[in-house]
Amino acid sequence: MFKKNAPLEDRFWMRVTPRAGCWEWGGSTNGRYGVIGSRYRVHYAHRISYELHFGPVPDGLQVLHRCDNPPCVNPAHLWLGTRSDNMLDASRKGRLPRDNKGERNPGAVIDSATATAIRDGYATGVSQVALAQRYGISRTQVGRIVRREAWQA
Repeated sequence: MFKKNAPLEDRFWMRVTPRAGCWEWGGSTNGRYGVIGSRYRVHYAHRISYELHFGPVPDGLQVLHRCDNPPCVNPAHLWLGTRSDNMLDASRKGRLPRDNKGERNPGAVIDSATATAIRDGYATGVSQVALAQRYGISRTQVGRIVRREAWQA
């Protein structure tokens, strides 16, 4: 047990067990990232870890994860970057919704074979309305598929 007014560093280490690989945060979370309170503020645990090991985070920079494990507070897995760096990193790792195109999109109603069938049907004279009804999608989406604005492959 720890005192409510214990220093932030002491409270941090009470929630972390250093080991090989990721150091999982064992305290409160915001649903993804570890959090710890101090002086009526809530701080990200990975940011506190970075600051304890390397010093203050310069204005305009964020503490990013190499390991893509939000509860990780291992300083070897943390690096500084801008918001743009973070978005580029997320895109490279396929973590952005725009990266989930086609069949990788969990909300996809059709697959690439169906998109090809829609294009073929339209090319042979089947109306967009009829194709939409046949495949259970909107007429607007059929038009986007035909024009290769969607399902480009």
